[in-house]
Amino acid sequence: MMINGRGIRLIRATVLFTLLLCLIVSAETAARPHQKGSYPATFSEYSPLSDSRSLTERMRMAIKPGSYDDHHYAIKRESFEVYVPDSYDPNANPPFGLLVWVSPSPSGAIGHYPGSKELMDKHRLIWVGANDSGNATPYDTRRVPLALDAAYNMQKLYTIDPDRVYVAGLSGGGRVASITAFHHSDVYDGGIFIIGANYWLSMAVPGKTNSRWAPGFTRPHQENLVRAKKFGRYVLLTGDTDGNRLQMHTYYEQGYSKWLDHVLYIQVPGMGHELPPAEEFDKALDYLDQPLSQEEEAPAQ
Repeated sequence: MMINGRGIRLIRATVLFTLLLCLIVSAETAARPHQKGSYPATFSEYSPLSDSRSLTERMRMAIKPGSYDDHHYAIKRESFEVYVPDSYDPNANPPFGLLVWVSPSPSGAIGHYPGSKELMDKHRLIWVGANDSGNATPYDTRRVPLALDAAYNMQKLYTIDPDRVYVAGLSGGGRVASITAFHHSDVYDGGIFIIGANYWLSMAVPGKTNSRWAPGFTRPHQENLVRAKKFGRYVLLTGDTDGNRLQMHTYYEQGYSKWLDHVLYIQVPGMGHELPPAEEFDKALDYLDQPLSQEEEAPAQ
């Protein structure tokens, strides 16, 4: 088929318009310092800890190098969901904290969790969650590094309390949050693992002969475990009829409570494998925000 000069000009104009539209969309979604409200954001920088080599060293596992500057994704093509309370003030004393959310679904938006905006307002926390980072995606090459990228970039854009950077997640997201919380205890000061958590050692299943849960992740380096033990605060939140309740309770009783100085177990009456009531999430956030004593005060990161 022959295309005349007018057709060529039309094609060129269409291509130019498409490129211009992409630039406009990119400019509109690029996070701006101290922006408030709910918005989708893009970032231009990776965390220094999110490349394959750093993850391999931290997580004691073989992660193949990626094709995007030793990552398995291009950070400028990723999107994140952000919520910043209207009361946020970059000059506030003490500063606002940061909650990095690991979602079980493709969306990292706070809007999927009723009451969460009000809790972020109450606890003076900023929310950020990666999109396309749900249970269907790999935790080692995507979910963990994207959470690290979120924590890194949000602290460049906002005035964040360095002692109130938390990671949390639901179901499979809770399991991933527990993995990165202990491998990266110098990034996260605490974590909330909701209806899902992992542990780094094999553990016997109560009431079942010769049955054990396999380790949920590799044992973190000793210095990261010691930091978590002394300076971190953690919450395992489950429900009476949650399918993961027995595992989470066992991990708490036989693992986390014996290792950590500050860990809370919450079992909600009548709750299954579902979102917890807002008041229970509130209790978990209250626990993370309890101040350390002067003797326990965490060293500068």
